[in-house]
Amino acid sequence: MTITPQEFVSKWKRVTSREKQSYQEHFIDLCRLVGHQTPNDYDPSGTRFGFEMGAAKSCGSCSAP
Repeated sequence: MTITPQEFVSKWKRVTSREKQSYQEHFIDLCRLVGHQTPNDYDPSGTRFGFEMGAAKSCGSCSAP
C-alpha cells in the first residue's frame, strides 16, 4: 500500500500526540510514502529490520578518537 505526499501531509499535520506515541506509525507511513516495505513486511522474524532493536558495540574496549 502506498500513500501520496498529500495524504501523508494531510494526516501528519493534524497529529498532536507525542513522538513516543506515534513514531512507529509515522515511520510506517514514511515507508509507504517512498514505496519501501514496512519492517514486518520486509523482515517478519524481526531479526534484521524492526523497531527498538537496540545497537551492539563492535568492540568493548574501543574508544572514539
